[in-house]
Amino acid sequence: MIEDDDIETPEGVEIKMKDNRKKILIFILPALIVIGISVGLYHAITKDYKKSENSYSIVTQPNASDDGEKVTILYDLPEISAAMQSIGPDTERLNLSLNIELSNVEDIPTIEQLSPRIKDAVLSHVVALEPQEVENSNGLYWLKEELLYRINLIVSPIKIDNLNIKALDFQKSEN
Repeated sequence: MIEDDDIETPEGVEIKMKDNRKKILIFILPALIVIGISVGLYHAITKDYKKSENSYSIVTQPNASDDGEKVTILYDLPEISAAMQSIGPDTERLNLSLNIELSNVEDIPTIEQLSPRIKDAVLSHVVALEPQEVENSNGLYWLKEELLYRINLIVSPIKIDNLNIKALDFQKSEN
């Protein structure tokens, strides 16, 4: 059995092998770094930062009074998930999807800018609630009206015509 130490090689050959490894590292490593940086910059530059996660749809309805069309914009707010107050070891999370009704398309950029404040207002209200307060129809109506009031305060002078609850889900979890 021949081991690497048993093979006699001239010193020049050994030096060339080390030089070849250094050349490979000198050329390949910077090339990989440049490729990585360029891919990162490409993705950073081409990312559409103005694209929002929120969406909206425009609904037109005929208006009989002035023979025109009534425009309603249904703007979807981001889904909100919050832990509610609870007594005992069980905690309940409320997952809530909302959309708001606007009557003017020009209000959408303002609503998009205020979206974090709207989400904060909804969260701060929901975490103060107990699950029993929202489980029946009266509680849902009260929640909807309270959230509509708070959102209208935030986006004033824009008027939110209505608030729609798209999805409401309670999740129980044991600690």
